[in-house]
Amino acid sequence: MLRYLGRIMPAKAYKLIYETVDEISKGRSGGKLSLGLLAAVWVASTGMRAIITALNTASGIREARPRSKRRLVAIAMTIALAVVILSALTLMLYGSQIALFVARWFYFGDAFIQAWKIVQWFFVLGFVLLAFTSLYLFAPNLKDVKWRWLTPGSLLAVVLWLLISFGFRLYIHLFQTYSTTYGSLGAVIVLLLWLYLTGAVIILGGEVNALVENAAAEAGMPDAKAHGQKSLARYGN
Repeated sequence: MLRYLGRIMPAKAYKLIYETVDEISKGRSGGKLSLGLLAAVWVASTGMRAIITALNTASGIREARPRSKRRLVAIAMTIALAVVILSALTLMLYGSQIALFVARWFYFGDAFIQAWKIVQWFFVLGFVLLAFTSLYLFAPNLKDVKWRWLTPGSLLAVVLWLLISFGFRLYIHLFQTYSTTYGSLGAVIVLLLWLYLTGAVIILGGEVNALVENAAAEAGMPDAKAHGQKSLARYGN
């Protein structure tokens, strides 16, 4: 997992995470698993609540849900996104083994295995799109949400996130003068900047969805719902 993560993250940020995980794993204890898992979900849901607030603001929607409901939504979204992301990582890490097992079980040839090496990346991209789409549909304070497999904001967010990740990694690889200025703190700065850009992409995708919905509502499309102050009663006021 860390090896594939290293292909996307900046090198300094990846090194920081790798060393931290390695240090923690050396002091692992099985008895701490349940408590650590619950604490991890709770802390991650706090970050998800911040994303919910940001998406409400980006869409011009006022949050009217009780605090307890927002926490439950944040926890549910955290778990759901974790499942989707782990599914994508499973395909990335064990895609070849899965293809080999299926080929042996159904007596497929080598052509299937070679084709799967390409097709599996479409599945991975689909899982990432699913994660972004779920975030945009269920995190904000929207009512009567109809499921859609793809939204303009989620498509744009995924493309921009991939471009920013690889572009930022290339920039860090070519221009490493920040390490001269900041020293060992450079890894932390790079990680925070990458997370900041990721958050900006998520918010931008939410704004794009709101703009598209508003334009569709003004055009008179029956399933479109306008966002913003004029539609507060429709979104939970």
